[in-house]
Amino acid sequence: MSKSAPCPCSSGKSYAECCAPFHDRKRHAQEGEELVRSRYSAFALGKVDYLYDTLHEDHPDRRHAPDQIMAALRAASASFKYMGLTIIEAEPRDRDGYCRVLYLARLFRKGTDVSFIELAEFLHDGIGLRYRNGKTMDAPGMRVPPLDLAIATFQPS
Repeated sequence: MSKSAPCPCSSGKSYAECCAPFHDRKRHAQEGEELVRSRYSAFALGKVDYLYDTLHEDHPDRRHAPDQIMAALRAASASFKYMGLTIIEAEPRDRDGYCRVLYLARLFRKGTDVSFIELAEFLHDGIGLRYRNGKTMDAPGMRVPPLDLAIATFQPS
């Protein structure tokens, strides 16, 4: 991807001024929104090494061999069309390095809307934030408009 192209994370910035520094390891995400955006862009661009590196050591996928995780990330990255990201709410990082972000990821697979809303949890490891886990719900057919959701009231079914 051209560094001057719009960033896949829907920030409105160019890739060079948004997610590229994270993918190039020139910066490490210090806030949840940065990590959500950079991971979404990494999925869209097939940067599975970045996705693996930003998994927290406690993430359930870390129980598997790295080559298995990388293969699964590569398959997931390639199977979707990434249509945009909307940050609904982001908490600041607390003094223990913990924060959460509620977001809408718009994705399509073979013409079918498979968008989802996730409440993602992150924990700082001394270098940057890492994805610890998340709770998701399917976005298509929701009765409540996604932007009306909040971290405090998010209840995945």
